Amino acid sequence: MDELVGQPGSRGSQIEAAHREQTRVEAVHALGLLEAPVSDGIGKVVSLAAELCDSPNATINIVDEEWLHSIASVGEPMGRFPREDIPCDLVVRSGEELVVEDASQVPDLARSPMMDGTLGRIGFYASVPLRTVTGHVVGTLCAWDEQPHPVGDGQVKMLRILADHAIGIVQMGDALDRARHATERLAQQSMHANEILETTPDPFYSCDEQGRITYWNSAAEQTFGWPRDEAVGADLVELLVPPPDRAMITSRLSQGPADDAAGLAKVERGSLVCKDGTQKLVDYQIWASRHVPGRHVFARDVTRHETAEKARRSAEELFAAAFHHASDGIAVLAVSGPEAGRIVRVNPAAKTLTGRSELVGLTLADVLGGPGATPQSTPNRRQLTDAPAHPGDPAQQARHQSLIQDIALLVSEPAGTFANDTLEHTTRMPVGTGHIFIHLVVTLTRDDQDRPEHILVQMRDVTARQAHEQWRVRQTQTDSLTGLGNRLAMKEQLTEEIGALRAPGSGLGVLMIDLDNFRAVNERLGRPAGDDLLCRMATALVGAVPLDAYAARVGGDEFVVLAPSPSLEAVQELAGQVSGALTETASYFGDRLQVEVGASIGLAFTQSPDSDPEDLLMRADQAMYENKRMRRFAGPRDKGEPAPLYAVPAPRDTEPIVYPPPTPAPRHIP
Repeated sequence: MDELVGQPGSRGSQIEAAHREQTRVEAVHALGLLEAPVSDGIGKVVSLAAELCDSPNATINIVDEEWLHSIASVGEPMGRFPREDIPCDLVVRSGEELVVEDASQVPDLARSPMMDGTLGRIGFYASVPLRTVTGHVVGTLCAWDEQPHPVGDGQVKMLRILADHAIGIVQMGDALDRARHATERLAQQSMHANEILETTPDPFYSCDEQGRITYWNSAAEQTFGWPRDEAVGADLVELLVPPPDRAMITSRLSQGPADDAAGLAKVERGSLVCKDGTQKLVDYQIWASRHVPGRHVFARDVTRHETAEKARRSAEELFAAAFHHASDGIAVLAVSGPEAGRIVRVNPAAKTLTGRSELVGLTLADVLGGPGATPQSTPNRRQLTDAPAHPGDPAQQARHQSLIQDIALLVSEPAGTFANDTLEHTTRMPVGTGHIFIHLVVTLTRDDQDRPEHILVQMRDVTARQAHEQWRVRQTQTDSLTGLGNRLAMKEQLTEEIGALRAPGSGLGVLMIDLDNFRAVNERLGRPAGDDLLCRMATALVGAVPLDAYAARVGGDEFVVLAPSPSLEAVQELAGQVSGALTETASYFGDRLQVEVGASIGLAFTQSPDSDPEDLLMRADQAMYENKRMRRFAGPRDKGEPAPLYAVPAPRDTEPIVYPPPTPAPRHIP
């Protein structure tokens, strides 16, 4: 038994043993016994082995790298077991038979799970190797019994013969079984091939050497309209081929098999006739089998595809013409790849509109920033979110930033987030030494899988329209006589100014101004003189207030000034300046009428962003009337008594002012 187990050897012998084991395992897999069904002959060998050894159990085992596979057995069920747990592994490793009358007396077997009851318990055991004609031991023929009993040399000899017979059956195979299995496989393959041909959406048909159709699948029926019973037996060329092409197709069918191993000719395109007389464009391939006479034809109806392709080409040509000749500027931006965020195509109108000779390679931020903008240098995804710089115009920069962010959102969000994957924006763009207003229509195009493909930007010059819109706004928010803002514009501006009080240290003064004795000017000098007085007062008012103040005419002879100021004292000082300017302007009219023509001024001041606009106006109005009342009825003030904060008297000059010709007041832009 020591010889069966083997002793450790040199490194060279270990390498040789590993090589033998590798070639043995390759021989096991080459036999294919672990995948193929076991023939009846193998089962008979196992039964004879059990009967020969007078044992209730016998098996034929195939041993691969790790497992012992029982492929045929008598007594014990078949299965697979770890090879090192079964005594047959000793036979495979040594290549020698192992026959013992009582296994419990053999130390190497006593350690096996077959002895301790884990996998069973054996007494008598006989195992001979299954050796192929190449000398590789691929398994064993084994017989055993739980009880020990003797075995003769003749029985062992016959067991060897049965093992050789078994390996012969395995290698040569049972002719009838192999033929039956081959026939069954062929039938299955033929059925499978027929199912494929019948379920394929493409026409497939065959003809014999004389050109008569022998097979016609369902797709051919649906494509060409000829039922199978009418098509089979008909001449292929006369049935399907248009007369001008018949000579060429007949020549093609008469050619031998192609030189390549598959026997497939190149794909060609042509027209075939349907039963209703119409023609369909098909791609076809004629296959001449090397073994079966006749021809097979694979065809594919490409009529719709070709129609769609023509429509696509026509649409592309139409788009190219519209793209090139459009009066609107059009730019195409990539959304992926190395050019992501950059313009890859523009039409001539875009170059004219932007005043640039070259736009390809720039980002939309570069274009909106004008010729002075620094081009983006590194193409990446952030280019869709980087806005152009406008150091002198923060508001314009914020609008451009908002547009670029919207475009980035358009690209990143799924389809349907934006209506028609489109957004619109009107903005100002520097061109040359000035600027124009452009209206942008940004559309995201997607591929068949709804993935972003390109950004299409349409640009239209709306400078004239924008100017008209601004004119209309001015008409609704400007006093037509003086050019100052009207009451509506003043209230909107007041709301904005109150909102700006959130900044630390800010304040807002509201001056309510009412002209004194304006009615006398109208009644005694005439309405043109009154209008001229109002225009002159507006001119003086605009000249007296700071640039960040807002002046408006809110009534017949009423004016309002909104003056951002950090303190009440500064607003009071401004009220004095305004009063002096208005009094000086109105003095000529007062001298002619021998009445005091000036202005009563009331003021209100706040530093709270929660102030109510109407409350501020009411407070300023009350202060103005209080000032008017005091100017009419108050007596002399004590020396050192300060003037009221809400009222500033209007001084008069004694020297007459030369009456200049009327001039229009400067128009105040809201």
